[in-house]
Amino acid sequence: MRLPPDIIKRIDALAEHTGRSRGLYIRLALSAFLPQLEEDHWNQKTARYERDGFNRDFAQITTHLMEDPKSSP
Repeated sequence: MRLPPDIIKRIDALAEHTGRSRGLYIRLALSAFLPQLEEDHWNQKTARYERDGFNRDFAQITTHLMEDPKSSP
């Protein structure tokens, strides 16, 4: 994993002050933030699914409305 130097410096300072490892703090940060990232991902997928469904339904309705009434049975 590549991290910006300023982030590494901050994590290393924290690790040095607490006597714990850089890896521990990276694991803790990921564990704490991963649920939010997952929720954001699923919210985006849900919104996209709903938008695509709306667009599909809208296209079907407008296509039907725009059809030539003479060609309909």
